[in-house]
Amino acid sequence: MERHATINDVAKRAGVSITTVSRILNNKPDVAPATRQRVLEVIQELDYTPHTQAQNLAAGRSRSIALLYPSESMGFSEMEFEFFVGCAQVAAKAGFLFNLIVNSVTEHGLLNLFRGSQVDGVILMEIHLRDWRVELLRDHDYPFVLIGRCQDNTGLSFIDVDFEYGMMAACEHLFSLGHRHIGFINLTDSLREQDYGPAVRSFWGYERACARFQLPIIYRDSLPTIDALFAATGDLLDAHPDLTGLVTMHCGSLVGVLRAAQKRGLVVPDDLSVMGILTDQIAQLITPPLTAISFPAQAMGSRAMRMLIRKLRDETYQAKQITLKPPLVVRESTGPVRHK
Repeated sequence: MERHATINDVAKRAGVSITTVSRILNNKPDVAPATRQRVLEVIQELDYTPHTQAQNLAAGRSRSIALLYPSESMGFSEMEFEFFVGCAQVAAKAGFLFNLIVNSVTEHGLLNLFRGSQVDGVILMEIHLRDWRVELLRDHDYPFVLIGRCQDNTGLSFIDVDFEYGMMAACEHLFSLGHRHIGFINLTDSLREQDYGPAVRSFWGYERACARFQLPIIYRDSLPTIDALFAATGDLLDAHPDLTGLVTMHCGSLVGVLRAAQKRGLVVPDDLSVMGILTDQIAQLITPPLTAISFPAQAMGSRAMRMLIRKLRDETYQAKQITLKPPLVVRESTGPVRHK
């Protein structure tokens, strides 16, 4: 196997130290012109290619970006993978390494990502209305971008979906079809108590819709598993036999809703119209294809990564805040109320 020249080979051939070669590679000014010329000639003779990552580290740059997704609380679904793919593709095209960190980080660990030159910037996911990670990075003036948003977004760059608007649109769609008893299955109550943005804002949207259309509140929380969603749906249907419409925040485990309906002899959408907030790809895989508030996860990941890279490259970058109003895509899982 052909052996490639190393920085040690260059230093030995040119009769200088490795430090001098490194300074020349990093274009430092305090090297004698004659020495610089000799080293550059040796580099050309040996066809030496410097290790880009090592150079970046020497200059205090890692050319690396991390996405922080604490999976302990939420788990993974197809939606999360679309976020990851969107981020990774943009990072690769821009010449950045992409790292996915799925464990919860401590304050010390988060700061060390920057202090140890492990990353140039981070993208935060699973944002709470009051999020200590945001406050910590903002206080230390480290570059970061959010997928999601806080209660106080002063000076922050983020992209988020308007969950409150999405829930209002879902309930309005069902109301227009004649539904007057519309249930909602949200994320767990502990996430709402922790001020997890999507859970809180979706519940706000549902409450507003019920007030606007004068509907009863028919609500349950659920863990993000098929069995838990099956149980929560069954509980709603048993407690409210007049329920004809249902909206859920759970995408990956939505089959639990369909199984609970089927067990009770209900046909979707003839007896029960079902909606979710999820990506088009997931919605079209469900049987019947699901009417949904379309969640553009991959596009959001791509835009967040582009936002952060611009922030890293431009010292005059101004914070950018994007809140998307997701479209409602009507498919086969919703229909008019059937009069008995």
